[in-house]
Amino acid sequence: MKVKVYSQKNCKYCDNIKETLKENEVDFENIEIDDNRDEWNEITRILGLGMTPTIGFNDEYWVPGRDFRGPDELIKRMEYINENPLPPLTDEEKIETILNATKNLAMSLNNLNMQISNIHQKVNQLTNPTPPPPIMEEEEEKDVVEETTNS
Repeated sequence: MKVKVYSQKNCKYCDNIKETLKENEVDFENIEIDDNRDEWNEITRILGLGMTPTIGFNDEYWVPGRDFRGPDELIKRMEYINENPLPPLTDEEKIETILNATKNLAMSLNNLNMQISNIHQKVNQLTNPTPPPPIMEEEEEKDVVEETTNS
């Protein structure tokens, strides 16, 4: 298995990932992004984001938070793919994957927009409380009558 770790100097999370790979005897190539700007710029252009550590594995690129939540999950994912390899995607499958990812992103953005709207409504309710409803004339007269008879 050929693994590339795109990392930065002084990145503790990068160091944790590399240490976990070593502990699990995963052979990897460490690529410092500051020393390999052209390659890193190409990776970020493909991914649409530049986050370290980015893991290159089996012609895919994985980033933390999106593809794995921590070093142990990364190892488990790599082990699973090694035990259950998938054939390379055809160009048609790649296009369908991109379309599905775009649909998922649109759905997530729509859900986020709805949540923000709900929060906005609640903030408005807290900052602009509605005044109590006006007292009807009959109720006012009733209160006045009760006050005078009770006195």
